[in-house]
Amino acid sequence: MIDFDRVVEFLGSGLLLAIQMSVPVLIAVVVVGVITNLIQSIFQIQDQSLSIVPRLLAAAVIMGLVFPTLLDWIVNFTRESISSSTWFLSGG
Repeated sequence: MIDFDRVVEFLGSGLLLAIQMSVPVLIAVVVVGVITNLIQSIFQIQDQSLSIVPRLLAAAVIMGLVFPTLLDWIVNFTRESISSSTWFLSGG
């Protein structure tokens, strides 16, 4: 019989990992977006590409910088998932 508390704990840890992985990129994109929108407001520039391109570049730079850490988190989560899958498959 499957222990639903254990399954919910496993799914919660996967969701927490996804949130932790997205936070650095989201913070960088928001900060760069606020700065570029402020500059566009000051100089009254209406071009949308001036807002999108810096955000994409910031996301790419942050992903490049934190990729080793994110990859380590994914590998550790996968190892834990595989090791606990034997517990799930054996029935507890």
